[in-house]
Amino acid sequence: MVALPLLDVFLASDQPADRQQLIAEQLVEAALAELQRIEMLDKNFMPVDARFDPQAAALLIGIYDEWARQAEGLEDRLARLAGRSINVPGAALLRDAHGRVRAMLSVPLEHIEEAEADLNAGRMLSVQEVRRELGLGIH
Repeated sequence: MVALPLLDVFLASDQPADRQQLIAEQLVEAALAELQRIEMLDKNFMPVDARFDPQAAALLIGIYDEWARQAEGLEDRLARLAGRSINVPGAALLRDAHGRVRAMLSVPLEHIEEAEADLNAGRMLSVQEVRRELGLGIH
């Protein structure tokens, strides 16, 4: 989303509303696609069955945090467009994704490490184990 300053210039110009909407929509699509790539990186780098790696987790948290800051900037610009009655498709999806990432980032790394230690020590069950015990298929 390095294009946010470019979007600012574009929005400040006298471009027609449909062009402003199109550019903003493309940026929303790019932001959501970027989040998908980050999530795939997270999934492949830190699979569920792997041991917790605090250094890798901290790096991934930094990547998610940078995405969230950029998404917040894009949301601010989308709000300005909405104030001009220009609604951008995908804006709600971006808002939901941003909220989900911010919620994930609100969990301190230390809590994740503690939960991993509890799980390894047998003091708690994983979601997969609970589902298996209850006879529920993993969905």
